[in-house]
Amino acid sequence: MKASMDDLYLFMLTVRHGGISAAATAHGLQRSKISRRLQELEKALHCQLLIRTTRHIELTENGRLLYQHINQPLTEVNHAVNLLESQQNSLQGVLRLAATASFISSPMFAEVLDAYANQFPLVRIELLYLQKSVDLERENIDLQLLPNMAEIINVDYVQQAFLTSSNGLFASSEYLKQHSEPKTIAELQQHWLLASRYNSTLLQEGTRLRLMSEDINMIQQMAVFGQGIALLPNILMQESLLQGKLVQVLTDVNFSDIMMTVVYPSRRFLPEKTRAMVTLLREKFADQS
Repeated sequence: MKASMDDLYLFMLTVRHGGISAAATAHGLQRSKISRRLQELEKALHCQLLIRTTRHIELTENGRLLYQHINQPLTEVNHAVNLLESQQNSLQGVLRLAATASFISSPMFAEVLDAYANQFPLVRIELLYLQKSVDLERENIDLQLLPNMAEIINVDYVQQAFLTSSNGLFASSEYLKQHSEPKTIAELQQHWLLASRYNSTLLQEGTRLRLMSEDINMIQQMAVFGQGIALLPNILMQESLLQGKLVQVLTDVNFSDIMMTVVYPSRRFLPEKTRAMVTLLREKFADQS
């Protein structure tokens, strides 16, 4: 489906006038017609061009790219259209991915990046360390990985769970030698606990927190140093357990699961490079849950 030149012209008018209503008024057109044609243009180009709000519109990165060429000769306009179509449908360009620092630095995520880089060598990956949900469209971020407890800034964004892990309590052998190992959940009150902002809410009221951090790796390291008992996702602790850096305590105590969610702006306008990463994440962690 090719983009219509009439729709491109309406897009140009909308940007020039700063909104659909203003463009409709200035040129004696129906607002509903312009809105409908802009949706058809986005559908034809397989990408979102405008961020619509109640009072005005903003250009996405793709929208800015198209508008840069829209006043040029017809050959330039066709070039811009072809460029957007190529970007959406090909496995090349830049993939901007945001995630928590602890997940980005985990060995399992490194394996995902390695597999992606081997399969799609023409895609350059940019990683952003973000702990909270952000406006992906305005920040020009393709997808974000967040714990399920994090509040997503835009409820219209697509959210898909790709990893579920139970939580456990972990301490170093040295710590347990110096302190009596807790045998019940009540005995945890006698120990210092280390937890993330997300899973600290799982602990009983009155629990003594020595460290609360966004960085799971820092919590894990402090537990290795013997600074307390850490509440951490089991799936990320396998290497430390195998190396003997940590041991699990109170193995019969069940905490709520933590779930990792992949968030992206639109299923309808999902570029192939982004779709490939989403698929790889789900395939990689399907057997880990």
